[in-house]
Amino acid sequence: MLNGPHGYGGVTRFLHWLTVGLLLIQLVLGYTMEAVAEALFEEDSSGGSGGDRVRAGDDQLVFLHAGIGALILVLASVRLLWRLSTPLPPWSERLGPVARRVESWVERVLYATLFVIPLSGIGLLFFSGEERELENRREWFPPLDVVSDDLMLVLHVGGHLTFYAALLVHVGLAVRSRTLSRML
Repeated sequence: MLNGPHGYGGVTRFLHWLTVGLLLIQLVLGYTMEAVAEALFEEDSSGGSGGDRVRAGDDQLVFLHAGIGALILVLASVRLLWRLSTPLPPWSERLGPVARRVESWVERVLYATLFVIPLSGIGLLFFSGEERELENRREWFPPLDVVSDDLMLVLHVGGHLTFYAALLVHVGLAVRSRTLSRML
């Protein structure tokens, strides 16, 4: 159940793979949101144009995307608290000193992106003043306009790029050193 000389414990593995699963769902939704909206909201029985429904559907999916982002934020907090309160297993002998240093930094970057990406997305949606069109020609106005939407977008996209680079190094090290089994 706990981390130890045997490797990562069940709680750490569960939190790790739950995070991976939510990130996969989130990334697929985020990158296919417009296509999903077109598939779900193209038909318009109310007499309005299909394009209006697609835009409104896309904006509604943004709220689902933000909700999943909030879940990832909570999960990242739980993971970080668990990580700080539970000792890690010893390093694999397959990782040399340089690889260990790299993996240590990659872990920090991955944790940081688990906070930066959702926070910037939530900031973009709720605190940038950007209005959203909802179904039936209703509009949603964010509660606050206190941050630049350009800044939030740069942080959000930059967070994605940083995440992908760190993930590539993380998975690359695990595959190269054959340490992936420690998390399975």
